[in-house]
Amino acid sequence: MKTVKFLVLGIVLIMAFSSFSSTQINSNRHHVSENSIAPLSSDTVLGVWKYKMTNVDAPYEKGVFFITKKGDFYDVAVKLTTGMLTGQDVLVKGNGINFNVNFEGLKRVSFVLVVEDDKIMGESYSAIGNSEILGARQLPEQ
Repeated sequence: MKTVKFLVLGIVLIMAFSSFSSTQINSNRHHVSENSIAPLSSDTVLGVWKYKMTNVDAPYEKGVFFITKKGDFYDVAVKLTTGMLTGQDVLVKGNGINFNVNFEGLKRVSFVLVVEDDKIMGESYSAIGNSEILGARQLPEQ
């Protein structure tokens, strides 16, 4: 039984990591392909992003992404009602960003996001399933 559980977990992790090999996102509401990712500065992903997710439990459906850059490296923090999570394996290409988050110990969620103007959209992938993500940049008050 432990072997089967280990194999299933291994397959899920392989699927999550393989999602980063392609920047193509398919969903019922939008389609983003490699060709539509504009050759913009990678700094377009920087900022504070308030978001909503579909198909997730209440504590995870709303939150805030904090995307910063230190030198040549990008950092991601995810604020939820239950606390803060740190992004890992952050990869920024043009106006797209991919990263992973571990929560509740070993549960891993992979995020594939694209920025268009002051909107951020994409999907998350986990053992539970996929979720659509839509959000907007939070601008400082004037």
